[in-house]
Amino acid sequence: MNSRPPPPPPASQSNGRAGTPVGFGSGSSPLTQVQARPLSRASTPGAANGGFAEPQSGGRSPFGGPPVRTTPSPAPGMSPRPMPGMSPRPMPGMSPRPMPQSGAARVTSPLARSAVSPVMSGMALSSQQNAYPQAPRPQQAYSPGGMSPQQAYSQPPQQAYPQPPQPQQAYPQANMPPQPQQNAYPQPPRPQQYPAQQAYPAASLPPQQQQQYPPASLPPQQQQYPSASLPPQQYPAQQAYPQQQPQQMSPPQVGSPPQMGASSRRRLYPEQIASAYAGQQSPQGAAEAPAYPGAPSAAPAFFVPGAGPAPATSPSTLMQGQPMQGQPIQGQPMQGQPMQGQPMYGQGQGQGQVDGLTQQFGQMGMAEFQTVVLNGRPDLAALDETPPAMRLAPGTMCVAASECAPQFQRSTLNAVPRTDKLLKKTRLPLGLLVTPVCADDDVAVAPDIVRCRRCRTYINPFVAFTDGGRRWRCNMCGLSNDVPLTFDYDSATQTQKDRWARADLRNAVVEFVAPLEYMVRPPMPPAYVFLIDVSYASAQLGAPGVVAQTIRDTLDQLPDADGRTRVAIIGVDAQLHFFQMRTGAEPQQLVVGDVDDVVLPAPSDLLVNLSDARSSLDIVLERFGAMFSNNHGVGNALGPAIRAAQQMLGGIGGRIVAIMASPPTTGEGLVEPRAEGRDLGTPRESELLRAQGTWYKNVAADCSRAQIAFDTVFVGQQAMDVATVGGLARYTGGTLLHYPAFMAGRPEAVRFSSEFGRHLAGAAGLEAVLRVRASKGLRMSAYYGHFFLRSLDLLALPSVDPGRCYAVDLEIDETLPPVVYFQTALLHTTALGERRIRVVTQAVPTTDNAHSVFHHADQSAIAALLAKKAVDRALSARLEDAREALQHKTLEILGAFKTLCTQASSGAATQLQAPRALRLLPLLTLATLKHPALRGGNNVRVADRIAAMSLVLTLPPETLLQPLLVPRVYALHELEPNVGLDDGSGSVVMPQLLPLSAEVLAPRGVFLVYSGADAILWVGRDVDPSMIASLVGEPHVQSGVFTFPDLSDNGSPRPGFELNMRTNNLLRALSSLCHGMWAPPMFVCREDGDQQVRLLLAQRLVEDMDTAAPSYSQFLNQMRDKINRGSF
Repeated sequence: MNSRPPPPPPASQSNGRAGTPVGFGSGSSPLTQVQARPLSRASTPGAANGGFAEPQSGGRSPFGGPPVRTTPSPAPGMSPRPMPGMSPRPMPGMSPRPMPQSGAARVTSPLARSAVSPVMSGMALSSQQNAYPQAPRPQQAYSPGGMSPQQAYSQPPQQAYPQPPQPQQAYPQANMPPQPQQNAYPQPPRPQQYPAQQAYPAASLPPQQQQQYPPASLPPQQQQYPSASLPPQQYPAQQAYPQQQPQQMSPPQVGSPPQMGASSRRRLYPEQIASAYAGQQSPQGAAEAPAYPGAPSAAPAFFVPGAGPAPATSPSTLMQGQPMQGQPIQGQPMQGQPMQGQPMYGQGQGQGQVDGLTQQFGQMGMAEFQTVVLNGRPDLAALDETPPAMRLAPGTMCVAASECAPQFQRSTLNAVPRTDKLLKKTRLPLGLLVTPVCADDDVAVAPDIVRCRRCRTYINPFVAFTDGGRRWRCNMCGLSNDVPLTFDYDSATQTQKDRWARADLRNAVVEFVAPLEYMVRPPMPPAYVFLIDVSYASAQLGAPGVVAQTIRDTLDQLPDADGRTRVAIIGVDAQLHFFQMRTGAEPQQLVVGDVDDVVLPAPSDLLVNLSDARSSLDIVLERFGAMFSNNHGVGNALGPAIRAAQQMLGGIGGRIVAIMASPPTTGEGLVEPRAEGRDLGTPRESELLRAQGTWYKNVAADCSRAQIAFDTVFVGQQAMDVATVGGLARYTGGTLLHYPAFMAGRPEAVRFSSEFGRHLAGAAGLEAVLRVRASKGLRMSAYYGHFFLRSLDLLALPSVDPGRCYAVDLEIDETLPPVVYFQTALLHTTALGERRIRVVTQAVPTTDNAHSVFHHADQSAIAALLAKKAVDRALSARLEDAREALQHKTLEILGAFKTLCTQASSGAATQLQAPRALRLLPLLTLATLKHPALRGGNNVRVADRIAAMSLVLTLPPETLLQPLLVPRVYALHELEPNVGLDDGSGSVVMPQLLPLSAEVLAPRGVFLVYSGADAILWVGRDVDPSMIASLVGEPHVQSGVFTFPDLSDNGSPRPGFELNMRTNNLLRALSSLCHGMWAPPMFVCREDGDQQVRLLLAQRLVEDMDTAAPSYSQFLNQMRDKINRGSF
């Protein structure tokens, strides 16, 4: 930074003859002076003839004689006078020489400092400017009011003011035409100089001045970077200046010296300096600077803040895909409006240097770039927070539309790296989590389908209309497509339509009614074939009666709006038991003993219409339990039963529901029993997780092509090789359910009836295919979930249940544009028999900055994707490899953040740091390692592990992470007065979450631990019996399975049982957060009670140490040490 020049000599100095001040010419430094000549009074301080004044027209020469006009010759050592507006360029290595002293007194003028160009005042030159010293620039005559020089000479000398520097000096390399001269008021003194390439945030300028400089229109030296894409250390240290009261500048009166108010001595910012170079007004009355050198100004020359609205910046000048300074992003005010906590210009002083810097960094988006130290208790409430906001530039949407809700689709990174190199450097996974059908969703329906000709993308809110609205440009491939004639005109009603009201332009999630060209065949009716195990093992559990009664209770809830639903029932043991149900006749049982080559015993009336044969179905299901209660057959012909069901559904498709209590042992598809007890907890356990053969996988592939889905339900504790038979559900988009403690009359049977009935009544999509499209440069590399991959980007889904999630791994092949788009299309048949296409479109900005990538990461989506990938690896490789890969990935992410975004980039760190957006990633990783899907040790049975893996693969992040992986803990003995009651909007007030540690379990308290699949009521040894009586109606409870009672009076609290009613409200609210997916059994765990229940509770407290994994604090210390050593 250049030092300020010494103060000028007193203005009382004269030239020794007339005492008239003599103006200075433009020199290479503020100290350059010229010799005073005995001329008449100078009419203009900066005259065009080399800085000397000429006598006025008609005056007399000071030497006597007639009036003369003198043009002095160049002084010795001075270059000839250049053309107006041109600056002479000296030879390299030469510096301009001042005029030789001739004995005349040297005088200075107060106007000299304001008339000297800042460029020639010692300001540091940028890389684009000429580094050679400039020769003295002669001043030009100022012509007030557009008069000629002769007329200007005749004016009183008091009306002459120094002319602002020419615009060519602002950017020496720009070939700018000279700007017309304007009335220029006295310029402020030379401002504090800054490097030309240094960018300063607009948060330090008043709102009116922020409007004057569009970020995208500044020259290269002053081009500012997006506020959310630079780390804090990349911004140079700045000095915050207090806001000053603006002073109204007015033209000086005739005969008075120019006004030099205190406000003119303010330091200026580079944008204001550039405006002064370009010949614009001073900051007190500055007009909007041109968008580029030579561009016409869009505002009057003299704009005074407060006198009128400042010109707004057009969104089209902003850089697409990146949030620029001053644009309205995430609640930030528009340009020209005061920021939060910032006074209006001229209405208050600054709060000091620290407050100014804090405000500047907050307005630049640095408040989001927060690094937290991972120690102590994790912030569990952060799991309920929404994902980081995506900062899309204005104009990304063609019309104001609703963005994609995270429950439909969410990206692991809300700021995608622009290159694959940056993605690999951050070590973060890039993927999508798609849940196309959500529970209780309400999606708008578009009138007709409009798609891109090249990439087949559906029209969405992110397309752009061109050519006067006659064409639209695809946001995926950039192809311009014709707008169809029916887009704006309804031919049926002969009326004009408003295109901006279309559902596909106003909603990121929309449905289209599929025309005939999207159908291979007409929509088929829903069909269900129930394969019920009636063998001896199943009869001992009472399964046939419970299953039949559950189906009967659910018949009224099956999707049958059009009366086309069909149902069939087959009993399975060593034989196949068919039931022929004719309308108006008694049902008959048909037994097929030859299971090697199955033939249907009747050509019809086996798969019957639900409405027509309802009475026969009720009779069969009512007698089904008693019919097989004394069955002693020990075989299970599941394979032949599947072949028979395929013959029934071969032409229409549908769903096969297999309820099993014993392994398949008869006919094709039989499995060999595997002794799993001695292999648990050893490397050989991984072999138990893989199917024995390929028969079931091949059958699943055949059924997928025939649009047949499988639901497999396993009851009882007998080994049934769930890993082999469960492949039917995995490869056909079905569901796997497991109830190991099933027994008729017990709480597990009640749980089965509730969950199985809800699953059957769900409005599932049939005959579906799913495809994910992405912008150019992105590629789908892997998929995770229950489906059959028909091609590289097409998922075959014979059935799509509500809340079913599919994960996609993405890779970057080339440099990405400023904004990337993801579009998921699901073609399916609804329960009403209507063919529809559900389209979900999402826009995600890209960035070149590692800080933005880390601080815009979605920790819930990342943890869910990593868990699904770990389970997929455990099923194909080994459990140890899956656990190590999950820990290694978390270590890589935190290690990359330490290297790229912290000051301790190299060397050891005493504390483990993480971005605020990923502060729960270590906890979620540890919770995944402790879940039965990946838990180590020998206390997890293979069937339980396979069922847990199925949940991890299919659940969306909102349900998978909490409460399944990270349970919720509440203290019931310390509820606030309003907790558990209605808040007035239909929601229940929830209590505060507690840490997942036994340290919070007080001996005098009662705690609820809810994990979705089960609920545990922990009772301390010193709890007050009256509290237990108010909770469950009895003063004492024992450890074990417990049915929580409802002691309210039709929803109203009974005296003395208010705690029971509030706890039931909490349980119902927690179940609704999981969309009623589970009906968890209640376990009572006393502090001194059953050891098995206490072990179950210990597995739910993921912050504590157990035999399978360390505690949370130990896990953090291990990760910190490994990152410091680089041993990962």
